[in-house]
Amino acid sequence: MKILIIFVTFNILCAWGASKDKTKPLKGPIDQSVFERDLLLEFPSAKQILKHHQSYYQETDLVNFNGTVLGYVTPWNNHGYDVAKWFGNKFTHISPVWLQIHRRSPLKYEVTGTHDIDKGWMKDVKTAGRKRKTKILPRVITENWHPQSVVALMSSDDEREAFITKLISTCIDNKFDGLVIEMWAQWARTADDWLLIDLIKDLGLRMKHSNLDFILVIPPMRGDDTEIFDATHFDQLSNSVTAFSLMTYDYSNIQKPGPNSPIDWIKLCVESLTSDTKKRKLILIGLNFYGYDYTSRGGGPIVAHEYLKLLKSFKGKLSFNKDIQEHHFELKNEDGRHYVFYPTLLSIKARIDLAVELDTGLSIWELGQGLDYFYDLL
Repeated sequence: MKILIIFVTFNILCAWGASKDKTKPLKGPIDQSVFERDLLLEFPSAKQILKHHQSYYQETDLVNFNGTVLGYVTPWNNHGYDVAKWFGNKFTHISPVWLQIHRRSPLKYEVTGTHDIDKGWMKDVKTAGRKRKTKILPRVITENWHPQSVVALMSSDDEREAFITKLISTCIDNKFDGLVIEMWAQWARTADDWLLIDLIKDLGLRMKHSNLDFILVIPPMRGDDTEIFDATHFDQLSNSVTAFSLMTYDYSNIQKPGPNSPIDWIKLCVESLTSDTKKRKLILIGLNFYGYDYTSRGGGPIVAHEYLKLLKSFKGKLSFNKDIQEHHFELKNEDGRHYVFYPTLLSIKARIDLAVELDTGLSIWELGQGLDYFYDLL
């Protein structure tokens, strides 16, 4: 009788342990993808996301999207460095956000941020992406330039030569495969369009001659009088760049709360630039891997850990808007009311499908801000 009691008790404990394991969050590589786990749901629960988000398919070299995929990585979000190594073959280009260029005096330009360059990590990313020959293209941004410096650069051949030479030498000295350059939005209202276009054409030609890729960051269509990049600009520059990184996110803001990137708006942004399907391959649709938390105090952008913290206080299922193809949920806690938009497997898959339909690529801002199981989709 004692033996029987012990045996029954042992089985009860085993069953309890197995049941407990079923609710334990999954983490790291596993033998099923998000497709096999049926996780692309219209109404996912908070519980489901919390359980699965840190797990991903162990065959990390598997590619589901064959177009160009640019992934941004920032020094202030270290997890992005890991993601770039784990899923290297999912990306054709990785852009660490390291560099800035400044005009210090006539004909003298300086690239700052070089202290962030990590040669060991660059080697690891290239090893992980060896099948796809992943390239490293650090982003260079042109911020806080005095308008007189912008005009001097645009209107002088010698200044232009010094600027371009500095960028190319930075690539060669650090063994970069090229650069992602963010200058249009910063300079379009300071300099005449034709001067900016001439600069980019000269830069693009020199980059090509040096066997370097050149991706230009461009703003999205806003549908009002503030447009600063349109089909005319696209057509004039399409032969001068490797690709355009189109910033199709931040559609809404705290003054106008709502979705991050309505899918019809993304499509309009692409179609407004060109109807030529061959040229559309140059466009990398911007895919946000961050969200927004709107509150009575305004709120702002949120990344993965902030989203997950809010999700732990939310017990229901997320709402889905079929027109915009995004999920959101509403929550009231000790901080007040929250209206939260953040990408999901289903919303990301819809945008990848749109990229296939339009024959474009993707640019992800940014790798460290998303959830690990997102990369099964790429």
